[in-house]
Amino acid sequence: MFSAIRSLAQLPSLLRRLGRQTSGNATLLLAMGMPAFIGGAGFAVDTAQWYMWKRELQFAVDQAALAGAWARTQSASRANYAIRAKQEFDANIGVTKDIVDAAPTIKLNNYAGGTNNSVSVSASVSDRLPFSSFLTGKGTTVSASAQAAYTAGTDFTSCLLALDADDSGAVTIGGTSILTARCGIAALSSSSTSIIVNGSPSIDAGWVLSRGGIDDWFNVYTDAEVHDYLEGLFDPFASLTPPNPVESQVARNYYCVKGTTTTRADRNKKTTVTYTYWKGATWQTATTQVTGNKNANKDHTTSATDTYVIVENTVVAGTTYTTTTTWTQTNQGAGNNIVWEKMETVVATTISNLSKTTTADLASAQPGIYTGGIKVSCATTFAPGVYIIDGGGVEISGQYAVVGSGVMFVLKNGAYIKINGGSNINLTAIQASELASRGIPATTANALAGMLVFEDRSSTGTDRSRINGNSSTVLNGTIYLPNSSIDFTGTAKVTSQCLMIAANNIAISGTANMSTFCPTGVTEDTVVAKEISRVKLVV
Repeated sequence: MFSAIRSLAQLPSLLRRLGRQTSGNATLLLAMGMPAFIGGAGFAVDTAQWYMWKRELQFAVDQAALAGAWARTQSASRANYAIRAKQEFDANIGVTKDIVDAAPTIKLNNYAGGTNNSVSVSASVSDRLPFSSFLTGKGTTVSASAQAAYTAGTDFTSCLLALDADDSGAVTIGGTSILTARCGIAALSSSSTSIIVNGSPSIDAGWVLSRGGIDDWFNVYTDAEVHDYLEGLFDPFASLTPPNPVESQVARNYYCVKGTTTTRADRNKKTTVTYTYWKGATWQTATTQVTGNKNANKDHTTSATDTYVIVENTVVAGTTYTTTTTWTQTNQGAGNNIVWEKMETVVATTISNLSKTTTADLASAQPGIYTGGIKVSCATTFAPGVYIIDGGGVEISGQYAVVGSGVMFVLKNGAYIKINGGSNINLTAIQASELASRGIPATTANALAGMLVFEDRSSTGTDRSRINGNSSTVLNGTIYLPNSSIDFTGTAKVTSQCLMIAANNIAISGTANMSTFCPTGVTEDTVVAKEISRVKLVV
């Protein structure tokens, strides 16, 4: 025990003596550091190898997740997103291709409160690393995963579209108007107040779209989809120009043909024939009446009635008499012994039940150029075709019946359209076949089909266009006013196709009431916005 204590006490002295020795130090230090040197180099090689595996695997799953997410944004490939992701994974796995444990796991996941709105991909590779496997006797596994969230692009249609690029209140809805069509409201204006609400309207639009801001009223009082500051909104008719077929180049005037009045009545004709006989040298001097003539004709009466006979306008009710007398010699006597037959015919005409029928003034309009416009002033029928309104406007008011099927009104030089309440109106837009029959190329005819009103782009814009219809107003087709505003204050119906209003500005005010813009079973198919698909890596 004491020797051990002495040895410990001498240890510092021993270490000092060793420190003063210099021979063989390099060899000793090298021998002592070699294990650490070799281990460090081995770990460095393994780390580089591991990092290369990880980097390639991570890139492969990232690309696979992105590819799968993009596939989900397209209707054609939505169901095959896993196949598309696997193809991208295989295309980007290279060095580690032979050590992949199994096919990558690809599935849909929920992201940020959504449902199945992301694609996740995970995979792993396994192999033996030179140094670490020497120490541990085991291989190394590297795993990677990625998740890509997506928002599928959506096509939006709309039956109300304001075209101005920056106006505040491009769409303004006010008063106590009712708009429950659920076919969309859209504005191309980038203003922060592009769509505004005044008053206390009732609105169920389905969706509201704008390049700019949208009144928060829609979020508070409706369940509409609100898409403000939306990219991808556009004018669907921007590439179109109004047609000008040959028949529309003929100068025309609008006029009403005066109606006529016809009087009708019941007319009864009673004819009474009386025979008498007289003696005299001539019938003028036959003054002695003869009775008991054995050859005498007997008196007789006939009566006939005509119902609703057209008579002169000056005829009045009552009875009029017309008498005719015929003399005929009846024997071979001479002198004053000659007997004459006097036949007296009396016609009594009785007029009763007088009535008058008046036909309305009527206009039959034909396609052509109408300088100064058309102001409807009587019942009017528009023949199928294209009507060029050069200045003025199409004004329909009063109690006149106005019909037209297969028509298009082209507005030029500040022309406008004004439909006022009280009219029985039924206007249906021109179709592709009708345009093609007038020499319009098929592609253009198809694009213009359904256009009821088309304002020429070079026309001076106006704010006078107005629709203030009632329950008898039927408008089938598109009203396109790229330069002009329109005020919708009434009611309109549709029977055969949708009504779409695309104007520079749109105001719905007063007691406007629109419950449908399309016939039952039909939806507006004019696309006004294509929301861009978006994909991003989130994990």
